[in-house]
Amino acid sequence: MKSLESVYNNYGGLPPDSFFQFFKYSMDDVIRGADWFFECQAKLVDLHGCAIAIDLNDVEHWGVEDEYVHPKKGLNKNTYVLRYAVASLVDESRKLALACMPVTTNDKLSDIVRVLLEKTMSHVLVDVVLFDRGFYNATILKTVDDLGMQFVIPLRKSMTSDNVWEESKKRGEYKLRYTVKGETDQVRAWLYLEEKKKEKKEDGRKEKGKRKGRNKSKKKREREYVGVISNMDVCPELVQNFMDWYFVRNNVETGFKEKNQYKIRTCSTDKAYRYLIYCISLYLMNLVQVVRMVNNTFFRNDEMKKLVKQLLRLEGSLIGEHRLSRTLIVIA
Repeated sequence: MKSLESVYNNYGGLPPDSFFQFFKYSMDDVIRGADWFFECQAKLVDLHGCAIAIDLNDVEHWGVEDEYVHPKKGLNKNTYVLRYAVASLVDESRKLALACMPVTTNDKLSDIVRVLLEKTMSHVLVDVVLFDRGFYNATILKTVDDLGMQFVIPLRKSMTSDNVWEESKKRGEYKLRYTVKGETDQVRAWLYLEEKKKEKKEDGRKEKGKRKGRNKSKKKREREYVGVISNMDVCPELVQNFMDWYFVRNNVETGFKEKNQYKIRTCSTDKAYRYLIYCISLYLMNLVQVVRMVNNTFFRNDEMKKLVKQLLRLEGSLIGEHRLSRTLIVIA
């Protein structure tokens, strides 16, 4: 796939590097434009009360360090990344990016969460926010609670939580009050516990020869329980279903992988432009979801790519029947 710069430079005989010369938008301008586009896409589908997930996504970066460039330790080398925070609608069958923002090195995680929630609440009604362990912070949870929303986050396991599990197992109580403490804030919530489901054992194969014993590694201590913390008051009989429901959050991780199918290549180090093309990849992923929801049908990603190319090549209106694949026909 060609980069956006090369396509732009080859259009209409424009001189080389014209893309970089004409792209002079500031980060604030791009953020305002991106927010407007997310709002327009959200209005295409009927969203009332929904569950959203907030996560951070890193994109590797080469260039001059500034407030938008974050150092990141890798397995083999240290790298630098641009970091984006995304709020996404998640349920068992859908994933839709609703808001996005670039993260600077000076931003606090609680402030990022507040800004994303305020952006999301401006065009959809949010019922519950699903976090991963990276957001285990009393100030963040208090922020969500103050905004009048519910939250769910996995328990951060420790020796203290081990003792809580042992006591709750003896009493047969898997729902109890719990306090998440921070440096300046603390949140009183519910703790839901459940015994970890046993994974199926894979058929082991004995290693032979030189490879025998090479893959030995220290085994981490496996705790026999899982837990989530929430300000939602759930009936004890529904605790297991509630905890299973939380894991629909994994759809947002799938969404980040799907977004990469629409990734635009670039050699630009302009932070505003990098944020723009990141949002474009989210828009294209959203387009697939919106078309599926509005038309109540399933479109493959490769079919949607053909449809987008068809729309971009149009010089007039789209009239008539257009077969884009064996199963996809567009009639207008």
